[in-house]
Amino acid sequence: MFYFQLLDLIRDNSNELTRRLCKDLLSREETKGYRKLADNVVYDRVFDVYSKLSSWLGTDDHTTGEVRKVYTELGRKRYREGIPLNEVVLAFMLVKRHLWEFIQEKQFFESTYEMGQALELNNKVVLFFDRLIYFVTMGYEDELRKDKG
Repeated sequence: MFYFQLLDLIRDNSNELTRRLCKDLLSREETKGYRKLADNVVYDRVFDVYSKLSSWLGTDDHTTGEVRKVYTELGRKRYREGIPLNEVVLAFMLVKRHLWEFIQEKQFFESTYEMGQALELNNKVVLFFDRLIYFVTMGYEDELRKDKG
């Protein structure tokens, strides 16, 4: 199925996607908090998102609870690192943007059917990242409340 070919494209090009996003993320004024971290740390974190995205989207085995657990903890970590929440959210928005631009750049679509499959993938990516951002925000705010409490 074409959908799984798109997932393979993402997985097989995780390094390229990571390199592009890191360059953007570390050069933007809106995400300057990430410059506190070593470049290789940022790279590893971005690579982790892209390399595992196919797994998260490829099967229905992953529950919302599992996504919640992983990304709530990630939000707590970003808080403890001192990265502002708006920058964390923007980073995930950039992951989505770079992913879709990369797929379009590869001119992977030869038919309306394939474009439909790509849109299905895009819809799943958007839903996944909406949940992810929500859970990261929850974890971040939990950690903030602990500091204030």
